[in-house]
Amino acid sequence: MELRHLRYFVAVAEEMNISRAASKLRVSQPPLSRQIRDLEEEIGAPLFDRRHKHLKLTSAGAQFLPEARKILLHATRAARLAKAASTGQTGQITIAFLSPLGGLFLPGIIRSFRSKFPLVDIDLHEMVPRQQVDALLDHQIDLGFFSQTEIDSTSTLACQHLMDVRLRLALTPGHPFTKLRRIPLKKLKEEKFIMFKRSAAPATHDFILQACRSAGLEPNIVKHSDRAQSILDMVAAGIGVAIVPEHFQRYRTELVLRQLIPDLPTVSLCMAWRQNDRSPVLQSLCAMVRKHFNL
Repeated sequence: MELRHLRYFVAVAEEMNISRAASKLRVSQPPLSRQIRDLEEEIGAPLFDRRHKHLKLTSAGAQFLPEARKILLHATRAARLAKAASTGQTGQITIAFLSPLGGLFLPGIIRSFRSKFPLVDIDLHEMVPRQQVDALLDHQIDLGFFSQTEIDSTSTLACQHLMDVRLRLALTPGHPFTKLRRIPLKKLKEEKFIMFKRSAAPATHDFILQACRSAGLEPNIVKHSDRAQSILDMVAAGIGVAIVPEHFQRYRTELVLRQLIPDLPTVSLCMAWRQNDRSPVLQSLCAMVRKHFNL
């Protein structure tokens, strides 16, 4: 039994006339009649009562008709989904990000992507950079956003630079240094620092430490955290100060962010994926991210 048998049967059942059905299907009558006979022979029961002037469905034909229509609809839908998948219009993609940097651009990009590709299922997960790298390598996520320094040169991951992120010093509103618009690093020797755990973002952690040391500052680190909000909460509680991306000011907080002297090098934010991932869905989303950043 092939799909054409079902299409022919449904057409004849709807028209109740071989001639009109043949015209609708754009085939001649003899082959159409033969295909219907072949279908009845395969099923083992007559589908049409031919004893009268006009065709009628038998009880077997009446039962078979709705099922045949369902099969044809499913076949059409399957073909449409397969074609959509081949062009990145359907499927699933899992994205990881680090707050609040992801909030700068991801919501708008995902809204646009869902509008254009409504059949694609998108999962979002908040992860620290090291978790994102491991999840990409383990095929748990498909796309990540984190500092480019976290990707080893020998990694099987591909990445693309999206933007440079400036680093700022986070202070409580009552801290004496808030009176300064720019704070010399050398004045922070007596301050207590709060930093991201090295296990959360080892390359970025080392990058910030090296930048401070190059400017003559050895930070007195008293607390670590793997969550941005926890770092800001500890700063707000007066436990210490923290060097954070300037976009952390997007969090609802009364903290004050100040520029440092000398200004620390910027951190390169990138999107990363597996080099061998040729998913059309992934390629479509990456293209939309590039468009957002005018790349």
